[in-house]
Amino acid sequence: MITAKIDEVTRIDPEYLKEVCPPPKSVKIELTNVCNYQCGFCSLRTRDKPGKECLAMVDFKRVVDEAVSAGVKEVGVFYLGESTMEPDLLVDAITYCKASGVEYVFLTTNGSLMTQALAVRCMAAGLDSMKFSINAADEEQFESVMGVKSKLMHKALKHL
Repeated sequence: MITAKIDEVTRIDPEYLKEVCPPPKSVKIELTNVCNYQCGFCSLRTRDKPGKECLAMVDFKRVVDEAVSAGVKEVGVFYLGESTMEPDLLVDAITYCKASGVEYVFLTTNGSLMTQALAVRCMAAGLDSMKFSINAADEEQFESVMGVKSKLMHKALKHL
């Protein structure tokens, strides 16, 4: 199922190869620009100022409402920041998406803060898919690539 989902997301439908395109079926909304990792591959590091902010819920609701009215069916409650840094906002965002008619709500997390309790809250709120992004084979590679101590790798693996 996940492979078919990925294929569907990465394939460009011919209706999007026209001069006037319909709205996307799926969008990601960045809840926070804060992350507890410093991954060498992440463009979050290229921003002018380090992240310190969260999206206000009123703004999140407006974006979701506009997206749904335009025909968006899927919302990712993450982008570059780590959404689990703001667990209450994350759960509230998932809840609002589902209440607003979003068909599929998804999250990718580095996993270091995704405790069992938070995972249960997210799923109870209506989260359809949760993916862990753990991009290292061992502690040395983890520290080199993610730019943080290997204890966070062990946390992510435990939480997975």
